[in-house]
Amino acid sequence: MRIVQVIGVMLIATLVLPAQAEIKPGQGDLKGHGGPVKSVATSPDGIAIVSGSFDYSMMYWDVADAAKPALRKRFADHDGAVNAVAVLPDGRLAVTGSDDGIVRLLDLQAGNVAHVFNGHDLKVVDLAVSPDGRLLASASWDRTVRVWSLAEKRLLHVLKGHRNTVNAVVFSTDGQFIYSTGTDATIRKWRVEDGSEERVIYRNGWGINVLAALPGGRELAFGALNGTAAVLDIESGEIAHQLAQRDRPILSVAVSPEHKVLAFGGGDGIVSVYDMSDWTPVKLLDNPYGPIWALTFSGDGDTLYLGGLDDTVHYWQFRPGRDFEPARGKFPRRFQADEGLSVGERQFARKCSVCHTLSPDDANRAGPTLYGVFGRKAGTLPGYAYSKALLDSDIVWNADTIGKLFEKGPQHLVPGTKMPLQKMSNTEERDAMIVWLKEQTQSSPDEAKK
Repeated sequence: MRIVQVIGVMLIATLVLPAQAEIKPGQGDLKGHGGPVKSVATSPDGIAIVSGSFDYSMMYWDVADAAKPALRKRFADHDGAVNAVAVLPDGRLAVTGSDDGIVRLLDLQAGNVAHVFNGHDLKVVDLAVSPDGRLLASASWDRTVRVWSLAEKRLLHVLKGHRNTVNAVVFSTDGQFIYSTGTDATIRKWRVEDGSEERVIYRNGWGINVLAALPGGRELAFGALNGTAAVLDIESGEIAHQLAQRDRPILSVAVSPEHKVLAFGGGDGIVSVYDMSDWTPVKLLDNPYGPIWALTFSGDGDTLYLGGLDDTVHYWQFRPGRDFEPARGKFPRRFQADEGLSVGERQFARKCSVCHTLSPDDANRAGPTLYGVFGRKAGTLPGYAYSKALLDSDIVWNADTIGKLFEKGPQHLVPGTKMPLQKMSNTEERDAMIVWLKEQTQSSPDEAKK
């Protein structure tokens, strides 16, 4: 069985597996990430899930028993959000693509990085593995698709032609062609053998975010910025099935060829599932808490794993269908909080809380805990993988250096840092956040509230 996945995301509900006991609310969820989930994929045998997050990590989960998922390994080697993940056909290796522009080949069984593919100038946002597992295609905001030999661990082709960011890439079902799409609203067809562009097979009125090859090799599913979800006939370049027109962008798509189901997730929080045998809707989930950035079908084809603003990958049974249940996560998310907060706390929530905690435990966030940060030399907290720039820095964190960090930006203060750009031009807000942060980090959060 081969399960195809592209990017997307969300938070969700409860479930029951056919031929299994009922799964209680939350039992099937994958909990452990320290930031929003950007990507998720299922292994070909259906017994493992890999998930990528804003917390710079990929997690490898055993879901053979869906009611009792187990985390097997956390890979935290990227220097940016993990936007794309895929599992190779043998189920032993996986690939990841990140904001840092790097593609990594991971050995899931050994728990280490098998190879690093360098070459992209900007973030990698999508990955596709050829049906035979020999080739990898990576889509990047540097306007290129790169084709890599996984066996020889080298670059084969750089596909150039898109006039703007490339958002999605897939192999044809026979492995002879690559299809790519992006912000320039075109879907292009490339020959795998020599990397040449065969033709533009479709021009859309709006940029396209996601793409999937459908069983039979004659059609592609795509989702666009204007909320269009449709199926394209490759040969004619005509829309074969118009599936949805949402108010917000389509952000994710997943296909289970064996079970003949297709799903789209959107910025409006809606997940729609279609039966590909007759294109009738199977189920629609309306999640009121945020966008759906990641989708993948489980091995049984009757459930989906979803990723979004929540730190959890949520598990949802759509067949036989269940009504949407109240969200189990906390909303608004910590970085969305607004009401009842002081100026300083509000700025911390918006600018810092996605990546940092204030407790001794970093909770798998992208950045180290800020507990005790005042007076601490940069790059010295044990157990955190700092960038070389911070390790070589002689900065000591205090009100002055933290102020400069947010006034000028991390790259200005520490060139080469992996810290994301977070600038605060408003002096009053910046100073208020520093005062609040100092109060909260001089003792434990619980003590600081007394």
